[in-house]
Amino acid sequence: MSRNFLRVFFATLAIFSIGVISVACGGDDDDGGQSTTSTPPGPVSGGEVTVQHRQFASLDPHFTAFARDISIVGMLFRGLYQLDENDKLQPELAVALPTISSDGKTYKIALKPGLKWSDGAPLTAKDVVAGILRTCNPVVAGQYSASLFNIAGCEEYYSADKATPTEQDALMKAVGIKQLDDLTVEITLEQPQATFSTQLALWFSWPVPTHVISSPGSEWPTDPAKLVYSGPFKSGAYKEKDSLVLMRNDNYAGAHLAYLDKITLRFIDDLETANNAFRNGEVLAARANPAALDVLRADLGEELSAPAKTAATLGLQMMASKAPLDNPKLRLALSQATDRATMNRVVLKDANIPSTSWIPEDLLGIPADPFAKSIGYDPTAAKKNYAESGLPVGQKLSVMIPDSQDAKDMAAFLKEQWKIILGVDLDVQLVDGPTYSKNYQQDNFQILLQGWAHDYPDPENWVDGLFNTGGPNNHFGCESSKIDTLLAQAKVNLDNEKRIAQYREINRLISEEICGMAPLFHNRVFSLVDSSLKGSREYSTSQDHYLPGDWAIEEWYLSK
Repeated sequence: MSRNFLRVFFATLAIFSIGVISVACGGDDDDGGQSTTSTPPGPVSGGEVTVQHRQFASLDPHFTAFARDISIVGMLFRGLYQLDENDKLQPELAVALPTISSDGKTYKIALKPGLKWSDGAPLTAKDVVAGILRTCNPVVAGQYSASLFNIAGCEEYYSADKATPTEQDALMKAVGIKQLDDLTVEITLEQPQATFSTQLALWFSWPVPTHVISSPGSEWPTDPAKLVYSGPFKSGAYKEKDSLVLMRNDNYAGAHLAYLDKITLRFIDDLETANNAFRNGEVLAARANPAALDVLRADLGEELSAPAKTAATLGLQMMASKAPLDNPKLRLALSQATDRATMNRVVLKDANIPSTSWIPEDLLGIPADPFAKSIGYDPTAAKKNYAESGLPVGQKLSVMIPDSQDAKDMAAFLKEQWKIILGVDLDVQLVDGPTYSKNYQQDNFQILLQGWAHDYPDPENWVDGLFNTGGPNNHFGCESSKIDTLLAQAKVNLDNEKRIAQYREINRLISEEICGMAPLFHNRVFSLVDSSLKGSREYSTSQDHYLPGDWAIEEWYLSK
């Protein structure tokens, strides 16, 4: 199993939360025969819906890094904590926020009593420990393992893929997490970390059902029906590349049970087909086809969701560790030969915000599009840098894209523009989702149209594990001792002003040196939602994974 994996961006990542919708009822007063107007009805339980989704690659929360996977994982599993609609940490399976030692290195967490998996088996501290160990496990090779490397011994355990079973077992026992009793977990860190509690709200930290998954390195079942779950829904029937049925989990320990009885996820990769299914009433929610936004605005304006607040960047991901893209002049020339503004206006119907910054500017307090003069569209500079790269006119390059219309249109735009400006011959490799994921895991690509959407609103999440040398999600081929040093300092820096300044410099190095990624846009996601489906638009935030409000799927309901 690959040790490196990155979330495909053509699905926006979400974290999870349980928000509670208040129910207010109006009544009749005996007031001279005049009745008061009742308040609108609140959520009602019952009913089933079908929505469009995409085929998942893995539903192992401790391994996966693809947004479409995480979207479904969050419907089925939950963990100790959640981020609410305001990105504030709240207890979910835990009783309260962690108790942290005075030196900031020891976290003690108490679980709610009486927790159960969907099959009724007890959910205990043992399952929480197993979840952390699974992400650190060298066989599983969790793609977010770097987020847990500050746990004592996690990185050493993760790096022991060539060690003997006996050596791996010793390293596993040395990881700084232990069960104090059935309801209490203790975690020991290497260094204090301002963002560590947030890591416990994310899927790679969620409990494992140890009565089903017997050891941290056990193979994850490919059939969802063979698993048990801690989230608002459990798996029903599954047909690969067709559909997955979700049934309400009556053992869910959130603020309330899911309102809907059943949700069918219908896997439709092509968004034009998905949008036609929405028009025909076959699905009540679907991702909107960016290539047809102008038509959708005209025809389905009321049902086309306004873009959720997003924190995401889409760019040209280049394998910077392999020829010819190990040539920095070539990477710079390709970035300067890409007209972001025209691509966004003509190809993407103004869906996105063009930018040359990898980390969203508002997280760093920097001006919009800060590196436009150095890596932005400049055909003259692009030609000069390409000539200095020493590569010939007619140089062949390839871009791998998923089978979606927006990706096809973007690739066609690049192919024509790079040919005219640089003389580069770009081959477009169109593959289905599972093939895309497999090739990505095996480093079998030169250029991707891909990016990142944050898991929590902190610049750390835009760098840690992605751009540090050897990071589990470093599929950029980026190796920079300057970035490594700055990140190591920033990750344990409790002075927030200085910490953000360090991330500003990291962002500059990534963007201006095109360290495997030439940023193009901050992405905005449009979706189609039927007026009868409530809780989707209402809970749409930057935590959305694939559909609006899918991070709080338990809040979805059908209006009366």
